[in-house]
Amino acid sequence: MTFRPYPVMTVLTLISLGILIWLGNWQYGRFTEKMALDRQTPDWTVLDGEIVPGSEILSYYFVEGQSGWMRVVAVDTGEAVVYTPIEIVQQIDPPGVCEGEHCPAGRLSARGVYKPAFKRNAFTAADDKANRVFYVLDPAEFASLLPDEPASRVKLEVFEPEVIRFVSESGPYLIDNPYARLRLDDELPPQRHFGYAITWWGLAMALIGVYLAFHHQKGRLRFRNEGKS
Repeated sequence: MTFRPYPVMTVLTLISLGILIWLGNWQYGRFTEKMALDRQTPDWTVLDGEIVPGSEILSYYFVEGQSGWMRVVAVDTGEAVVYTPIEIVQQIDPPGVCEGEHCPAGRLSARGVYKPAFKRNAFTAADDKANRVFYVLDPAEFASLLPDEPASRVKLEVFEPEVIRFVSESGPYLIDNPYARLRLDDELPPQRHFGYAITWWGLAMALIGVYLAFHHQKGRLRFRNEGKS
């Protein structure tokens, strides 16, 4: 085999190849980190208190490609007022908050984990406070709907129960709450990072193929028996 590479093209190809491999390795690293976090058991704690009457709001739900709405209520533990989701409704439009005797009431006790409030970004829709519809799970935003006294004791973290009621076309049933985990990135599942890693590595292999094919076409790459009958 004979090979006479173009110097400038070779340098640029090696730089590009290094970047593509680095990007693939970084995405694979994120995949393994998130998988490791999801396998860890959180330090569960217990929320116990009385549901604040009329505190239900709807918060947009999106995790691992699934969207819907969470019914969230405020629970008064005596020391603090804690917002916690009690139900996930899988549908496009907000289902509407409860009214009157249909609203959650009484004592609530659940095992779960406290997590930071969600953050807004440039693509977050505007809230509809009049209808108690919010697009970010943030107790600081919900507190304005409470009377002054409980509003002053609102905890800024969200309590995510270990198990939550899930309502879809197939009916209501209990599921493991996908937000009740150590990983804070709830929208991008680990498998997405693995797919990105495969993409970057695939582009690296394609670049090598194009580089070799170009040199072969220009007569700078020849194999020993090429052209012999």
